[in-house]
Amino acid sequence: MKKLFILSILSLTVFSSCSSKVDLAIDNPTDASVEIVVDTLRVLVPPKDVVWVEMGPGEHQLTLENDSIIKYNFTESVYMINPSLSEYLVADEYYGPPSFQNSYASTLPNKEVTFLGMKIEGNYDVLTNVINKVTWDYGPRETLPEMVEVDADESYTTLVKVYDSYEFIEMMQSAYDSYSEEE
Repeated sequence: MKKLFILSILSLTVFSSCSSKVDLAIDNPTDASVEIVVDTLRVLVPPKDVVWVEMGPGEHQLTLENDSIIKYNFTESVYMINPSLSEYLVADEYYGPPSFQNSYASTLPNKEVTFLGMKIEGNYDVLTNVINKVTWDYGPRETLPEMVEVDADESYTTLVKVYDSYEFIEMMQSAYDSYSEEE
């Protein structure tokens, strides 16, 4: 009976570890296709697109177009892969009344970062790594909602968004255009 119990626990452990997976969001914010090899799977990512690859957890090998090889132990459920070595801006977006905006607790520390050669101060971070654990709410080229429902016991909420360089430039141009129209 004891052997049967140990065997059933062992089979449950093996079964549960086999059912876990890791999703890779291979992002390409550039104007040209990018190729990456995940273990032996060759993946072509079209311009300004993302291709999803599902694999098991553990150590895997990524080979970039420049023949750089990265071995990494994937333990989390979702990662963004940046084979083009592009810069991404991570921003904390506030949703709530203006009266709370100066006192809200951001998930990102207020600091000065350099993005696309420009110094920017605020609740930002910059991603340049090939492998990035997904800790944000909205990724590149995903649109933030205009309105968000806030829980009854809260005064505001925040969402973390990752911007690629094109989105950032478009957002800055739109803000400039809106500002110019007001004058």
